Amino acid sequence: MFIRNRLAFTLLELLIVVAIIAVLAAIAVPNFNESSIRAKAARARADMKTIATAIELYRTDNTSYPPPYGVVVEGRDSWAVLSTPCAYLSTARTVDPFAKRGGMIAQVTYTYEPVNNRNQIIESSAQPPNSVAPEGQSIVWWWVASRGPDSQYGFKSPALDPEADIRVKFHESDDHPDAWLSVVYDPTNGPASLGNLYRAGGMPTGYAGRTMLW
Repeated sequence: MFIRNRLAFTLLELLIVVAIIAVLAAIAVPNFNESSIRAKAARARADMKTIATAIELYRTDNTSYPPPYGVVVEGRDSWAVLSTPCAYLSTARTVDPFAKRGGMIAQVTYTYEPVNNRNQIIESSAQPPNSVAPEGQSIVWWWVASRGPDSQYGFKSPALDPEADIRVKFHESDDHPDAWLSVVYDPTNGPASLGNLYRAGGMPTGYAGRTMLW
C-alpha cells in the first residue's frame, strides 16, 4: 500500500471554503453598515444636544437666538456667534457625521433654522410662503438638523435646490403630516431609512415642531 502525501487543497475544497467566506461576508457586511449608521446617529444626536445647550445659553446671555444662516451680526454669522467671543461651542462649525466629505465647511456642518411666531422659517434668501426674510422677525423657536444616512437634506438634484421639498413639507406639515415624516429619519424603519435628524428648542409649534422634540 502506498500513502500519498497531500500538499494542496482540491478544487472542491477550495470552492467550499470560498462559499463559506461569501456567506459570512454577506452576513457581516450589512451588520457592520447598520452598526456604523447607528453610531453616526448616536453621535449626531449627542452633537445636536450640545448645540442646543449652546443656543439656549446664547439666548440667556443675549435675550435673542442666533441669527439665521447668511445673516451677519457684528461680523459673525449664526454659528460664529456661538464660539466667539464667548465659547458656547468649542468650534464655530460642528461637522455632521453624515455629511459627504470634500465640500466647503458650510456644506458639511449641521444646519440651523430659526422660526417665527407664525411657524415660518426665517432665512436670508426667503421663499414665501414657506419662509420669510429676517427683517423685523422675532425668533420663537429653532431647529438643528443632520442630513441622516442618505447624506443630503432634500431629495432633488442640488442644482434644483434640494431643500425646497423640506420647506414645503414643513409649511404644510399640519395638513399633511405623512409628507413631513418622509423627511424625518426614523430608525424603526431600518437604520438606513431616509430623512434627516432634527432637534428643536425654544417654543416649537405645529406638528413638525413636535416631531423634533426629544
